[in-house]
Amino acid sequence: MSRLLAYIANDPQRIRCALHPGREALRHEAADGPLDGWGFGFHGGGEVLLQRRPRQHSGELDFYELLGDLRTDVLIGHMRKATVGIVKNDNTHPFRFRSWIFAHHGTVGRWEAVRAGLLEEIPDFLRRNIRGETDSEHLFHLFLGQLHRAGKLDDAHVAPEVAGRAMAEALAVCDRLVGDGSSTLNMAASNGRILLATARGAPLHCSQISGIHECPVCKETPSGSGAMRHSARPFEHDHLRAVVLVGDDGLAAPRAPWTTVPEGSLVTVSHELRLEIAPLPATAT
Repeated sequence: MSRLLAYIANDPQRIRCALHPGREALRHEAADGPLDGWGFGFHGGGEVLLQRRPRQHSGELDFYELLGDLRTDVLIGHMRKATVGIVKNDNTHPFRFRSWIFAHHGTVGRWEAVRAGLLEEIPDFLRRNIRGETDSEHLFHLFLGQLHRAGKLDDAHVAPEVAGRAMAEALAVCDRLVGDGSSTLNMAASNGRILLATARGAPLHCSQISGIHECPVCKETPSGSGAMRHSARPFEHDHLRAVVLVGDDGLAAPRAPWTTVPEGSLVTVSHELRLEIAPLPATAT
């Protein structure tokens, strides 16, 4: 199965520091089998940027090392093991529409049977934006369609609870079309200000950073020779706040700093880094 990563913080300069405590959850081991690509999307410098690699990868992949030099306070990453759609750029997560970035861990049940019905639920202008064949990209546009119906698709300051309800409604539409709740729907989305995620059908783990004392990353600094030298100076990041989410069936039972998000939950994180985890709301779709 794939692996999903979502990250939001209050300091774009400290992604390496914030991810370091949970870095073991960001590594794919060669023994876990080949990947069918990987990618991440992030907000930086007023732009939405995607880096996607749609190719077979049979060795170790360490997201911590890949992401450590970025300057961003919001990121969504994905390691893909294809279940729907061939290996190509248009099928590689994350997906983007305007300011929104989205990735999905899991598979929609009875996909070929429900695809046409799901497309009918998506407004035409969004349907035309779908480039690939994956169930995941269709789910993204289903979510965008629910935001559009709420009049919030282009609202940069949409409230987390409003966007979260749109995501819950997209999940409910998918379940109605499939005929049950058997689909694996761990989804994550962000518009650069807020972060949303669902825990449905597969484990989703959460780490919340509230300051870092004696940062082990900043204690190591490059020497003139290019090697790393250890500094006796303590580095404190009392201001740093971050929320990290990782979803994957194959992850070992979490230990600190990770906790497991209850099955059937909606996770919302506000621009002020207020984390809310609650049962997915009932919808009338």
